[in-house]
Amino acid sequence: MSKWLGTGVLQLLLLVSGCGEEGSTSGATGASGGVGNGGEGSGGGSGGTPASGGSGAASGESAGGSAGSGGVASGGTPSGGAGGAGGAGGEPTTTSTTIERGDDYFGTPERFNRYVTDPDWTPSRTIYVSRTGSGEGASRTDPASVDEGFEQITAGERLFFLRDAEPYAGCWELESEDGGTYDEPIVIYAERNDDGSRGVRINCCDRGRRTCINLEGANYVAVDGFELAGARYGIRAVGLGYESAEHQRGIAMLNNEGLEQCADPFFTGQSDWIVLDGNIARGGGSCDGHGIYLSNGSDWMVVRNNELYDNDSSDFQINADPAFTCTDRNIDYDDPRCDGSALDGLGRGVSEFVLVENNYFHNGNGQGPNFTSVRNSIVRNNVIGLYDRHGTSFWQETDNPNLGSSDNRIHHNLFIGDNRRHVLQFNNHSDRNDVRNNVFVGVSIGNASVATNEDPILVEIDTGTTSANVFVDNFYSGGRFDGHSPGAGEYVSATFDALWFTDFPLDRMGTAEGFRPTASAPYLDSGELLDTTPTDLAGKLRTTQTDLGPFER
Repeated sequence: MSKWLGTGVLQLLLLVSGCGEEGSTSGATGASGGVGNGGEGSGGGSGGTPASGGSGAASGESAGGSAGSGGVASGGTPSGGAGGAGGAGGEPTTTSTTIERGDDYFGTPERFNRYVTDPDWTPSRTIYVSRTGSGEGASRTDPASVDEGFEQITAGERLFFLRDAEPYAGCWELESEDGGTYDEPIVIYAERNDDGSRGVRINCCDRGRRTCINLEGANYVAVDGFELAGARYGIRAVGLGYESAEHQRGIAMLNNEGLEQCADPFFTGQSDWIVLDGNIARGGGSCDGHGIYLSNGSDWMVVRNNELYDNDSSDFQINADPAFTCTDRNIDYDDPRCDGSALDGLGRGVSEFVLVENNYFHNGNGQGPNFTSVRNSIVRNNVIGLYDRHGTSFWQETDNPNLGSSDNRIHHNLFIGDNRRHVLQFNNHSDRNDVRNNVFVGVSIGNASVATNEDPILVEIDTGTTSANVFVDNFYSGGRFDGHSPGAGEYVSATFDALWFTDFPLDRMGTAEGFRPTASAPYLDSGELLDTTPTDLAGKLRTTQTDLGPFER
């Protein structure tokens, strides 16, 4: 294992593979639903994000999961074969482990929100609010107004929005003096309907921050289960400054749907130890709308089980923003305060130690995911593709080699392209990345069929500044290359067949489950088992000779 991973990463890799409560996006099946303690209203969850459901220790629903069997491949161009055997007793089992309170995360003791990491946590008090409430809030039969609930809420408590067929309307905020703590978080919870669907919609107001729920320097707040519509942001969470000591900590955005915001359904800045799990973000609009935007040198983040689509700009973006965090504060790009390590409380111009897993990023009106000055992170088990512009980019906005998106692990993803732009790119000193066990396809989608397309640039590398990226056991279908020549340990096919997948989405939507490989997929059992990725997108344990891409048959 490479040195960059640190002494605690193996524990991370065994722990973080998706678990939680109600899944909040359509279609894909959860690995294993978590158990909520203290939830009221609805029972079992429905749907499921691309893998397990979302997170949340209390007040939760659950979603189930499923898996399959494997195949055999060998040689220069792999070919499908018979299903491989599992461990003792036959089929491999599924796993529903997650980060637990007190674990190490990338070699550092975790500081995430306890609502995510501790299934035994319960609030010291629940304040009930409703759209028309005017009571004390001590019970669901005497709910307070939302304004009164936000005035009352303190560390260790839960604000419980009662479900309503009519939408709530407004904007609410917690500031730095209003937040929770590592031991006693605040939970803002939306009651589910009987079928497990979201029971609370907020039409966001168009004043002030223009944000449904704004967390201005507030620490350790979880927001769980809302539908958030309109204005500029759905949830906005920011710290008090660019220096590490001023960063916000412990925000969790779980099982929410943000839609039709002018900018970003989910936005963070200067915010460490955050979790975004089980969310849907769609319709980010003309104000440079991303689905999820994580900015200002934030570190120690988990982004998993989310579905992002129909956003005008990059649907998922991490941008450390060194021009703001460093230059605007008279700090040079090569000053350790800008390009140093988060482990030392430095590096405000870079984001580090991010886990991006089990997401479905697709059908965007702009470009695919942007990893901008992102280092020492893991991107695994995602389905990414079909954008009007280009696909995924690892790059930076300065000329300092230390601020390139480098030393990352990009493992077991599916990357799809259907135009002449790049599907995966490494640019401007984004180097020493390990790209392994992925599937890349270039396709042309018609009204009723999908075929091989030689136009997409499956991999594009800036050879003038990057020379040490490693590519092993990747499968390429169709497309072409710029700056990369597939090596002996990679597989190339000149053809594509939609029947390699369970249900390839001709509408560019579908579900992540539609990309499960069938027995005819030519990349089964074609890669070595990686310690970064012991399970697949659905939480199934991988076999020793593992299938490429996000799913294990």
